[in-house]
Amino acid sequence: MFMNGENLESISDLKRCFCLDELLYSYYNGELEIFLEKTGEHEKAEQVRNIPENNALLLLRLYDIFDLPFEDSEEKIRSDHALSL
Repeated sequence: MFMNGENLESISDLKRCFCLDELLYSYYNGELEIFLEKTGEHEKAEQVRNIPENNALLLLRLYDIFDLPFEDSEEKIRSDHALSL
């Protein structure tokens, strides 16, 4: 899966390259679930699969699945996880 022009191979990569628009796009086209399964994140894939369609709380559920603070911007998430490498 790609995000912010980079090939993602782990949840750490996803957080380091975090882009909300691309995360939502990959959720809606099914790529996010496939990425999680391929990276061995089966529990997270199951959580993504079980988000009800047309859920107004989609963003909150995705942030929760990836253990991201709800109040953090894309830039803060990327910068926080760029430092953790």
